[in-house]
Amino acid sequence: MSIKTSALRLTELKQHPFAHYFITLANHSPAQALEALSEAIRAEKRAMNAYDWVQEALRGAELKPAFAFGTVGELYRNHGRGQEYVRFKETLRAA
Repeated sequence: MSIKTSALRLTELKQHPFAHYFITLANHSPAQALEALSEAIRAEKRAMNAYDWVQEALRGAELKPAFAFGTVGELYRNHGRGQEYVRFKETLRAA
């Protein structure tokens, strides 16, 4: 009698695109962080330092150093351009 065992596969969990900018999000989700960034843009905080904004809006979260030195506007543009490129590639693949 032989028992067939199926190979266990590791399913690759796709990381939220905005989580890439953080070392840790503490107890915040990437969607919450993105919503907080959108609120900061609407509140005209584009010129605010990104590190200061994270300390104010997302207690306990840490930005990666490359993004912490920039402004909120730069962080928003950097994320927006990446998402536009992803949509562009998907459009090309669909054609």
